[in-house]
Amino acid sequence: MVDPLRDHRPKTRVRFRAVSSERPLRLSAASYELLVREARRRGVEPDALADEIVRTNLSAASGDLASALSALAQFRATLPEIDGLALARESRDELHERGA
Repeated sequence: MVDPLRDHRPKTRVRFRAVSSERPLRLSAASYELLVREARRRGVEPDALADEIVRTNLSAASGDLASALSALAQFRATLPEIDGLALARESRDELHERGA
């Protein structure tokens, strides 16, 4: 019996050319067609586009932690000071006055 949740179509492979070896990447037929169309649009080979996409996405995910923390500190400096306890107390008092 065929499992409807599994894709039983054959997978298309794209090969990454690294300095030392090639690495296969399994893509569904639909994903491969998207890759080929975008590669044609950009005027590059599908392998080159797949390599660029992987490098761009993985390098962004493993960015510099110190730089991310610095950007967060700069953002936090623009926010107003908030006293969470005072805010909760005011909210509770306001609810009490409404009879809630």
